[in-house]
Amino acid sequence: MAELGDSLERMTFMQLLLLFAFVASYVLALGGMLGAGSRLRAALLALALAVAFTALTDPWVHGALLMIFVIAGLGLFVLLTWLLARLLAPRPVPVESATDMAAETQPLQPELPRQGESATPAHKIARGARATR
Repeated sequence: MAELGDSLERMTFMQLLLLFAFVASYVLALGGMLGAGSRLRAALLALALAVAFTALTDPWVHGALLMIFVIAGLGLFVLLTWLLARLLAPRPVPVESATDMAAETQPLQPELPRQGESATPAHKIARGARATR
């Protein structure tokens, strides 16, 4: 592990720039912000940047190990944020079924008077509304 630390200390600006560009393109390739074609291009760019970074690192095995650590670290970060979102997010309110909503939106119709009973004003209004339909 001491050798890997020495390799990290000897990194040049170009290697750090390649590493930063790799992380950015890798995140874009995995995220849902871009379309399918753009994500494919970002994934290919991330692969090319990873190969370039590994080739510039002396010895190349340390560059490959660093790439593996970066990918594993990003995966762990995504896992932890997903778990926190699941644990701390408010619970969704259940959606009512369409039949319940339809029953609530239909107006209640008053009962019409039976034979021989006098009609109240509400019954007359309801009868008039039915006649106009």
